[in-house]
Amino acid sequence: MKIKYEPFQEIVVKEYVRYEKLRDLLYIFAQLRASGQPVPLNWAKGVVFTYSPLPPDTDQLMEDYLKGRFYIINVSFALMPEYKEVLEYNSPQGKIPVPVVNSSYSRALCELAEWLKKQK
Repeated sequence: MKIKYEPFQEIVVKEYVRYEKLRDLLYIFAQLRASGQPVPLNWAKGVVFTYSPLPPDTDQLMEDYLKGRFYIINVSFALMPEYKEVLEYNSPQGKIPVPVVNSSYSRALCELAEWLKKQK
């Protein structure tokens, strides 16, 4: 059996939102968590973020996907120098925990995080 590793060659980000304050990004996720949606944040290279990938559900997107191009519809992020497993948002109803996944093991997500740090 032959195994071949073919990492993505390109990530195409269609839109991004940089939150200057981590608290602003955390507010959105705290609301989602409070409503029962199990959404975590990702962290890599000093950036906490979430992203929405575009599924390769058309012939053109599948062709791009197989050629190594990965599309992201939206990325929301803030700088967070050190990784923490859980962030807490203090709401009027009490503390809302928001889990953070350490995505620093993914080469692609680390490169995305480095790119995000340079965006204004």
